[in-house]
Amino acid sequence: MMTTHHRNLDRLFHDTPLLLLVGLLLPMMSAQACADAVDEFLAAEIQKRHLPALAVAVVRDGQIIKTAAFGLADLELNVPATPKTVFQIQSITKTFTAAAILLLADEGKLKLDDPVARHLEGTPDPWKEITLRHLLNHTSGIKDFINDPTASLRLEVTEEEVLRSLAGRPLNFTPGERYAYSNSNYHLLAMIIRKLTGKWYGDFLSERIFVPLGMTNTRPVSLSAIIPNRASGYFWTGTGYRKGDFVAESILSYGGGGILSTAPDMAVWALTMMSGKLLKPETIAQAWTPARLNNGQNAGYGFGWAIGDVEGHREINHSGGHATGFTSHLGIYPEDRLAVVVLVNRGGANPGAIARRVAACYLPVLAPRPEKPIEDREPQTAALLRDCISRAAELRLEEARFTPEMWQVLEPQKGQVQAQIQALGALKSIELLSRREDGGLRTSRYRATFAQGILMISMTLNPDGQIAGLMSSPLD
Repeated sequence: MMTTHHRNLDRLFHDTPLLLLVGLLLPMMSAQACADAVDEFLAAEIQKRHLPALAVAVVRDGQIIKTAAFGLADLELNVPATPKTVFQIQSITKTFTAAAILLLADEGKLKLDDPVARHLEGTPDPWKEITLRHLLNHTSGIKDFINDPTASLRLEVTEEEVLRSLAGRPLNFTPGERYAYSNSNYHLLAMIIRKLTGKWYGDFLSERIFVPLGMTNTRPVSLSAIIPNRASGYFWTGTGYRKGDFVAESILSYGGGGILSTAPDMAVWALTMMSGKLLKPETIAQAWTPARLNNGQNAGYGFGWAIGDVEGHREINHSGGHATGFTSHLGIYPEDRLAVVVLVNRGGANPGAIARRVAACYLPVLAPRPEKPIEDREPQTAALLRDCISRAAELRLEEARFTPEMWQVLEPQKGQVQAQIQALGALKSIELLSRREDGGLRTSRYRATFAQGILMISMTLNPDGQIAGLMSSPLD
């Protein structure tokens, strides 16, 4: 029996000249080959990187061309992940909160250069020059209430209590002077959404973005709600998995990281941003333009999006990750009409690297290339990093080497860091890849090669030589 589909294929093969037929079939075969290569790569990644589960979606030329999931959404219950598995997307939430602010701006309900004090009561005098634009592009100087906590993340707090705790602390720098990622900025933007609309930011996003776009599996975090297909978050200790940390719902659901979603829904979001369906094209162009600092330099971040370049191709992206045991990445290559979503239920993973490898299956020029090391004229900085790695493996880190803010973040994670370093084996070499100075802070980026793997490590020192920032991610 020949179906309509088969009859159409039969007519195609009989009526189409051979050369044209080959031209039609090669792209189809190439697309299938790409899909197969992605599946093979991702199936290997979850084993190699100790990822409980991973979900991916690919957008190309205005269509969602691939969705897939691998591994287990819940290890205790042995629940397989599917494309419908719901993950915490963490800081990719900022792309939605920024879009909400831009919607309100397009409607004339606010201006991006409005002072924050015009919309929020209780802001201190040093904030008088801070505008909504500064909040959107992380140039406000306001301290980060998540990573530089003013209260326990395990205790419920109100929006106003967070504002009061921030208002009582000095700014890190003059607004617009530097770029410094701060979750507080998006907490304040969510408060402004409530002030102007009378609705919690999560309800506003559902009403104006999620429902109209058909993102049926996207919603704010809730610890008490029954959410079908919700994944559990984990960490790899080096010898096994542990569950992600508890974070109070009032903090977990905040405007900078409080949304749950699926890979297919996030692909819809990528399509929406690429098509101009929700926001005006000129508004999207603003969101995807790097902020300009007071000294004229670009910050590398727009309105809720990081802006970068990969092998000469513009990339608009955002990643997310936190102590609850989830990591995420959404990368858009606008001129190539390509986007990749990767969601993982394991803290400390590197979904951005996975997303780039997936993107390279469809656009090979995006494939990662090894960076060449540069001459290190400050070997004492590399020696400091080497000593910290050695001490971390033995639980002997010294508090005096870190700023109080950095130690407050690092100290609770010492055991986890020790396990990860021990799993990598002996340190073989440290190579300097880049170094820059910004407002008295010097950031060095290294490639640290161990017996069992490679880490990309970024270390920031303050003028006193204390470690003010320390980030690492595995390299393929």
